[in-house]
Amino acid sequence: MKIFSTKTITITTSYSNKTNSMMMNSYTCFLAFFSILLVSVSCNNIIQEACNKALKSDSQPKVTFNFCVGSLEKHPNGEMARSYEDLAPITLHIMKSAARHVSFIISKMMKTKNVDIHTKAGLEVCVQLYSLADSDVQRINGYLKAKDYFSAKTGASGLVTSSVTCEDVFNEGKKTVSPIAKENNDFCRLAIMLLTFIPDAKSEK
Repeated sequence: MKIFSTKTITITTSYSNKTNSMMMNSYTCFLAFFSILLVSVSCNNIIQEACNKALKSDSQPKVTFNFCVGSLEKHPNGEMARSYEDLAPITLHIMKSAARHVSFIISKMMKTKNVDIHTKAGLEVCVQLYSLADSDVQRINGYLKAKDYFSAKTGASGLVTSSVTCEDVFNEGKKTVSPIAKENNDFCRLAIMLLTFIPDAKSEK
């Protein structure tokens, strides 16, 4: 009887230890999940707040809430943002890809034979603007790293102007309709977002 009793106690103790260990693991997993959930909610709030701020811009085309939130949430680093300032380099990265995409589309269009003279002239202006925009994006990124917010805002404002100029080239005299209106307007919206996310120059330390 003593031997049976000892085995019973040993088995019971072993089972109790395993149960406690499983409970601790479950609790740890719960805490980890809860922390990730809090980070996700916090990030989502930052993006939504930043986008609501961008919506108040008087620039054209208007930034839409869905476009702004969708663009930022799709980016791999979007969920890591903790402030408006964190969203600026993320927006720049999106703009870098967008500028190269527009340049590729324009180059492809210019190779086709059915492009009329007015459209081709507009595309030639836009391809130059987007070529410069690619370099400007990299320059602005350097300003952000150096916390030179005045120069960064000036550069972002220039990107807005470039996209507007690209669209105006086609609208002058109502000679033709821009074949890259959507892509150009999207780039302009991103530039407006960037301008909003960059801290004011007085925030420099």
